[in-house]
Amino acid sequence: MKRNGRKATKQHGFTIMQMVVTIAIIAIVSTFGVLGITKARAEYRVQNSARQLAVYLEKARADAVRRHAAPGSESWVEMFGPGTNTYNVRMDFGTGTLQIRTFQLESGVTFLTNAQRTSFDWRGRIPARTVYQVINEADVVPVDVSGSGDITVGSQHFADDDIPAVTIASVTGDVIPDATPTPTATPPPALPPPADSPTPTPTPTPNGNGNGNGNTNPNGNPHSTPTPTPIPTPTPTPTPTPPPGSTPTPTPTPLPPCVMSVYPSYLKLSQSDTANLTGTVTLYMANATTARIITASQAGNGNSMTYALSQSRIEGSGTSILTIGTKNGAGNRGSFTVDVSASPACGDTQHITVEITN
Repeated sequence: MKRNGRKATKQHGFTIMQMVVTIAIIAIVSTFGVLGITKARAEYRVQNSARQLAVYLEKARADAVRRHAAPGSESWVEMFGPGTNTYNVRMDFGTGTLQIRTFQLESGVTFLTNAQRTSFDWRGRIPARTVYQVINEADVVPVDVSGSGDITVGSQHFADDDIPAVTIASVTGDVIPDATPTPTATPPPALPPPADSPTPTPTPTPNGNGNGNGNTNPNGNPHSTPTPTPIPTPTPTPTPTPPPGSTPTPTPTPLPPCVMSVYPSYLKLSQSDTANLTGTVTLYMANATTARIITASQAGNGNSMTYALSQSRIEGSGTSILTIGTKNGAGNRGSFTVDVSASPACGDTQHITVEITN
């Protein structure tokens, strides 16, 4: 049979290996793209929440200045501690009266700092500077309010920490003394107390015997003595005797509960002062009978500090030293809470307040 004389044309395409490599590259690039978008959205939510909080702080301050707020009617912003995501604002929202409204942070965003209130007076100032920290899985953003009422977002530079302490000099000799001193009136001498009156002699009271001398009773019998009534002797109660061969069962004495405590419960640290970069807290455990594992963590799932325990495992009763250190960064300033707990539990979880400045 005669074969077809035409030559077969070459077919062009992709091998299976080439297709697998191409699909793998597309999957990797798509994964990084999705992760980048997710992270960008998370950063947008935390930044938006911080700026919205700063806006309401500015509005509260401006409202207090506009109303010339009297004591007791200041405008304020208040949040409720680490892990919460709402805050209250009290101000005039355009109705002519003070109102309290509640606002919520973006989804997945919570506060990291301890509960606090920023109250603005008629000059727009606050009693003491405050720092709010908002956090999500992507970032931590600080909102600072200085003592003069200035508000900044996401800044490490905080003016209140950079102003040195002012020493006030004591000035003397700048007042001209009065040439003619004012005479001081001399109080009149105190009169002596009146003499006590003599105590009168009490008059004897008749005893009802007819002659007032107590020697004769109403029946006329001198010195009669009444016959005492005999007192019956009580019958003693017999003591129960256990039957022979029986052994009394002793009542077990309950063990005292395990108790854990810390001292001190407050630390003030600095990010720049080399003498105050770290602080120590002593953990005491009493009435413990088994081994326990000690852990320390920041309330609100934050990571603003470092922790080091001299003993992370305590056999029975004992002590351990917890060293808390600072980290640099704007997101690590403010007032935080460190929770110290034991496993198995030993009393209540202990709370340490740590204030960190620049």
